[in-house]
Amino acid sequence: MKKTLLASSISAIALSSTLSVQAESLDEFVKGGSVELNFRYRVESADVEGGADAALANTLKSRITVKTGSYYGVSAVVEGDNVFHVTDEFNSTENNETSYDVVKDPETTQLNQSYLQYAGFDTVARFGNQRILLDNQRHVGGVGFRQDEQTYEGLTIENKSIDSTTVFLAVINERNDITNTNREEDVILANVKYAVSKDLAATAFYYGIESLGGNEGADLDTYGLRATGSLSGFSFEAEIATQDQKALDTTPMYYHLNAGTKLGSVKTTLGYEAFGSDDGDSAFATPFGTNHKFFGWSDAYLGGAGANGIQDLYVSAVTNVSGVKLVGQLHKFDAVKGGADLGTEFGFLAAKKFGSYGASLKFAQLVDSDTKPDTTKLWLTGTAKF
Repeated sequence: MKKTLLASSISAIALSSTLSVQAESLDEFVKGGSVELNFRYRVESADVEGGADAALANTLKSRITVKTGSYYGVSAVVEGDNVFHVTDEFNSTENNETSYDVVKDPETTQLNQSYLQYAGFDTVARFGNQRILLDNQRHVGGVGFRQDEQTYEGLTIENKSIDSTTVFLAVINERNDITNTNREEDVILANVKYAVSKDLAATAFYYGIESLGGNEGADLDTYGLRATGSLSGFSFEAEIATQDQKALDTTPMYYHLNAGTKLGSVKTTLGYEAFGSDDGDSAFATPFGTNHKFFGWSDAYLGGAGANGIQDLYVSAVTNVSGVKLVGQLHKFDAVKGGADLGTEFGFLAAKKFGSYGASLKFAQLVDSDTKPDTTKLWLTGTAKF
């Protein structure tokens, strides 16, 4: 049957409209994108008493991030990083300068992130190499302080279909750590957060890690509960977790509790955190965490303190003076099993932003530990964003 003139006209108009919409969508996919440049120059000194020569590292991190627009909910991100050693008077763990103390920032050029994303139906799904930052990053994070960020290869799904609830699921098969080492791992991450009110949120999580770095002895299953909120001028954070360390047949515990309030213009926080010990056979571990944020900035206890565990009683103060952020913190460390004195650490930070630029001074010193040498570290950092 031959089409009528009217039917042919309608078909032509419909086809033209469809092509026009597709063209506009594809145009938005390209033109709706962005390109961002970031630079971070850092001078870092590290002096570990009785060890190698004091380190002085000058490093420059350069990053370009390319984001597309959205095409029917689909978009893409590609991010490239370069870490360059301006000087080599430090042990990066890869430059063979072992006569110096360690500053773990190897030279590297790499794709930091490269993933496809779908956003729709209250869901964001990402497939590829990406950063994952969960809660306060104690268990899963990106270690963004170091020049080479930690990222993860796999599929992540975040859904907010249920009122006040965020469900995060991930299946990971590879992790690129801060030394640009690709570690093949079988990982499942599950994190469910429920906002009880604007002042109270509760989270339940499970993080399963198998064949960590090819070492089956490090296989872990971590289960935990976490709550954050504020009440009558006080903020609080409370967390408890248990960890099944399969090869060792141990189940150490994790505890973290803090409370904060404002005294004038100063936010003060008092807290207690512990990597528990299972009778001295093993201690709790957070191999995927942004651990530089915890147990002091000196990183003396970056991976814990051995099988006897570690507990940290800490206090911090944060204020702002003429646009300069000031942070002071004090930590008292002790072993959970046996009660060994693991020392005291003081930390100080001053940071200032100038539009697209930033500068900071950071200092940390650990002293009087029965198991670790006195350690002093200093960072001078400048950033620029375009």
